[in-house]
Amino acid sequence: MNSNIEPLARAMAERICRREGMAEEKVAAWVELHWPCAAAMLEAGLMDETGDWLPGKDLLHVFEAYRERIKR
Repeated sequence: MNSNIEPLARAMAERICRREGMAEEKVAAWVELHWPCAAAMLEAGLMDETGDWLPGKDLLHVFEAYRERIKR
């Protein structure tokens, strides 16, 4: 699954890892696994590019956005 949002979502996932203090050797694998979720959050307007949640969003929207993304 490649798209024009992939590099942005990967960078966002990497920022989240570093901000949370993840061990450096685990970052690449976590990003590889989670970038599609980050892409869904960006596309749905649930998170900004830094990985911060936008106000007024709830967990149900997160699941819906991810489900829609993986259907493609």
